[in-house]
Amino acid sequence: MINLTTVSEALKVLYINPIREFVNMQADPFASRILQTSDNIVGYQKIVRAVQIGANGGAGAGTETGLLPVAGENLYKQFESDTKNLYGTIAISDKILRSATGQNAGSFVNALQRDVDTLVATLKFSLARQVYGDGTGTLMTCKAQSAVGKVLEAQNKQQTRNLLPGLTVEVYNTNTKVGSGRVVDVDHATGKITLDTATTTSAAAGAKVVMQGSKYLELTGLGKIFDAATYTTLYGLTRADYSWMRPYTKSNFGAISEAGLQEVIFQQEDTYSGKIDHIACGQTAYLAYLKLMEARRTINDTLTLSGGHKALLFNGIPLTRTKFLADDCIDMYDTSSFSIDQIADWEWLDDNVHGILQRNARYATYEGSIAKYCDLMCVLPGMQARLTGVTAPTAGGT
Repeated sequence: MINLTTVSEALKVLYINPIREFVNMQADPFASRILQTSDNIVGYQKIVRAVQIGANGGAGAGTETGLLPVAGENLYKQFESDTKNLYGTIAISDKILRSATGQNAGSFVNALQRDVDTLVATLKFSLARQVYGDGTGTLMTCKAQSAVGKVLEAQNKQQTRNLLPGLTVEVYNTNTKVGSGRVVDVDHATGKITLDTATTTSAAAGAKVVMQGSKYLELTGLGKIFDAATYTTLYGLTRADYSWMRPYTKSNFGAISEAGLQEVIFQQEDTYSGKIDHIACGQTAYLAYLKLMEARRTINDTLTLSGGHKALLFNGIPLTRTKFLADDCIDMYDTSSFSIDQIADWEWLDDNVHGILQRNARYATYEGSIAKYCDLMCVLPGMQARLTGVTAPTAGGT
């Protein structure tokens, strides 16, 4: 017989490992390659990492009978970040639960499976978006509304890729909330979204659409790591004081070429003795790379990464596309520099008394929530590279 206890047990035992696998490994090709660790958690919410800087100071040459080199211990700086709280919630009505007897049990299981599947898909989408975001929770920056209403228009149509029908969002004029509701439609062609509730005050030019409750509370994503001009401190350090805290960026990169990409890789690897082992592209940059290979009549070798992600190979380096990067952007990463530092992996909230599913006061529904407390850390931001303004190759370009 299906009841709250059996459902909670199924969620805890049967569902949790697939959820972890799907969200952690299938959300994004780059994210699937990042180490997940609990080694650097201090207390209940802080991540503290001792980051080694450069070389050991004990090397040197000398005469046959002279003094040996003076020892120079490794240099360290301390990174600190608060864990970010990632949540997901499912809801089941009491009516559906009570109907789960006899021949109706299967229909309940199907309904539960659909809810969990949709939650997993949403968590995957959210995690991938946050990895490339700047931690502010901003999904879209709006044009000015002519009057209060349900329709909002993006300043940049590409930002609608950050939204899905069904998401619950909030709208802010600077720090003043002027609307909230669920997204009922996303029109990528026009750059407009429709909410189920009208704004209370007209959204001004530059108003932000933010995931519910997430304003300034999301992961320290790549958007923040690469933007040293806006985010002058990172993990508690002032970036102007350390060149290795500032990633390499090049705007107006221009026509894509193998030599141009390889030059940046050589520069980064020679400067920091690291290894660029992943390239992520926005859509037009990815297509430009395909045109480069097409023009050279080159066969694109492929590779299957962890989580089943397909990648092209550029000189042995996996090259993938993500919709969460600007279209004309190419990022180059040393994945060993990154980690997701977490208190624990995804887990259902369970007080061990009432179980995972608990009734909402005054409502005939039960809710269960899953959580992960973590942040994205990068121990060597300077090793990473971002190229923008990438265009199609010139005729015969290499």
